[in-house]
Amino acid sequence: MIEQSGGIGHRISRSWHDLTYGARHPGRRVAALAGLGVVAGLGESAVVVLVVRLAAGGTGLDSLPGADALPSGTVVLGGLALGVLAVLAAAHLASAVLTARVGAEAEHHVRLELLDTYLAAPWAAQSADRLGQLQDLVLRNASLVGHGAQQAATAVAAGVNLVVVVVAAAAISVWSTAGVVVIAALAVGVARPFRSRTQRVAHRAASTTAMLAAEVAETAQLAREVAVFGGRDAARARVADLVAVAAHQIEAVRTSATAVPALTRDVTVAVLVVGLVVVVGTVDVPLTVLGATVVLLLRALSHAQTIAGVSHRLAERTSNLERIRRQLAAWRTLRPAVRGSLPVDDVGEVVLEGVGYTYPGASRPALREVDLRIGRHEQVGIIGRTGAGKTTLAGLLLGVLEAGTGRLEVDGVPLGDLNPVSWRRLTAWVPQDPQLLTGTIAENIRFLRHELDDAAVLDAAEHAGLTPELAAWPDGIGHHAGPGGSSLSGGQRQRVALARALAGSPRLLVLDEPTSALDAHTEAAVRQALAALRATTTVVVIAHRLSTLDACDRVVVLDEGALVASGPAAELAQTSAYYREVVALSTIR
Repeated sequence: MIEQSGGIGHRISRSWHDLTYGARHPGRRVAALAGLGVVAGLGESAVVVLVVRLAAGGTGLDSLPGADALPSGTVVLGGLALGVLAVLAAAHLASAVLTARVGAEAEHHVRLELLDTYLAAPWAAQSADRLGQLQDLVLRNASLVGHGAQQAATAVAAGVNLVVVVVAAAAISVWSTAGVVVIAALAVGVARPFRSRTQRVAHRAASTTAMLAAEVAETAQLAREVAVFGGRDAARARVADLVAVAAHQIEAVRTSATAVPALTRDVTVAVLVVGLVVVVGTVDVPLTVLGATVVLLLRALSHAQTIAGVSHRLAERTSNLERIRRQLAAWRTLRPAVRGSLPVDDVGEVVLEGVGYTYPGASRPALREVDLRIGRHEQVGIIGRTGAGKTTLAGLLLGVLEAGTGRLEVDGVPLGDLNPVSWRRLTAWVPQDPQLLTGTIAENIRFLRHELDDAAVLDAAEHAGLTPELAAWPDGIGHHAGPGGSSLSGGQRQRVALARALAGSPRLLVLDEPTSALDAHTEAAVRQALAALRATTTVVVIAHRLSTLDACDRVVVLDEGALVASGPAAELAQTSAYYREVVALSTIR
């Protein structure tokens, strides 16, 4: 018995937490809604009594406690009814505002929790998500959770209102009380068989809609490739299948949500008719009492319908909340590589000893037993075949990945012990395929770092080789890059990304193929920019062009995740077969 009681208590506690998840001050909100429900219930009951007494010419309902104190004049009764209706309308308005606030607070909380957890997650966890998954969670799932919270709050007010109506019915007639209780029981009974089925369908619909969002996002991202390769019909069919499945599942959920309240109403009205036949035929009930009973029963029916409909909305909310919680747990499983509290204001020697890394779900390590020392302000080139581990090594150096084995230290301090905010201010990255914001060139170079002034932004743009474009664009640094940088060429996007990195005056700069989309003239400007960093910045360059590697103090060769050679370019030309292969290919070009 104790275990069963504990189990029930745990389920009630969990349900309460689910219903109020994301709402501020849930206890106060529920208390306020309960109070408004009492006011609304009393108001509805009073209006019923006053209207019935008014319809009876100021008489009737003598069995009601306090009925003798009611005035008998029709004008006075009408005035009282209107006054009570005004109070009732105010209670309904306050309840609507409060339930809407509960829903908005829940949606606001869940959206920020998703965004904060995603941004705090390591890159390994972020990159495991399909394109469009975060957007779907923040926009659709969080919205449904917020709407469900509002519905739950509405159910609280409706439930208390129903209780008050039951009490009012008991004051008028035992038959009324019995009828109200039967109606409430029927509402719950009719809805119950549908609840579990609705929840299962809602779970499947949430999963399918998430897959659909990911497919749509990928299709939009690959629109150019789809056009070039003539894949329009195949792309449409790929998405259309999911659209059809999602439509079928959503239809099932909405059918249940719409049909159950209607069935509840029809069944309870049928019981009401039967009850009236029985009562009128067997019991001597005054017409005014009978009229008040019928009206109260109808009000009870309305509240019962509300509660029955909410149960299905809550099933949909539960499925979406569970998906959000699973994703939050997945993002929290992996810890950021840099998570300590030690401040850092410069980058000296970087040491890797026995470092290895395996991506989640991969069958083989991306890096294994890497030993590497990078001196202060040294410029190191990294080369290797596709899949050799170059980008993985860059991620470890930047602190977006955490070594699975071995140790990575900066000036003798484990990277994980450093303060992440301090570390991010000292590092920068230029990817091979840079992503740009929808905004101006200046906004893309500043890149959310509002502390950078205009002079630093302009200086970085000039050092990145953007001077010809700045002179040609009428708005100069204020030129709009288009959605995602779509109005810029590949080379221009790469130079904007380089300017973005230079603007923060980094102490560790990692570049992934920084000159792959540049012409010879602009490449020379980039090499000059890198040369100017020698006195202040440690530079790691992933590259294949000898013109870029020649500027490096040392070149590191990776092969199948292992470091197989390291040394000056001239030395590797004698000792590394892969480096000689790179030289030969560059000569052919």
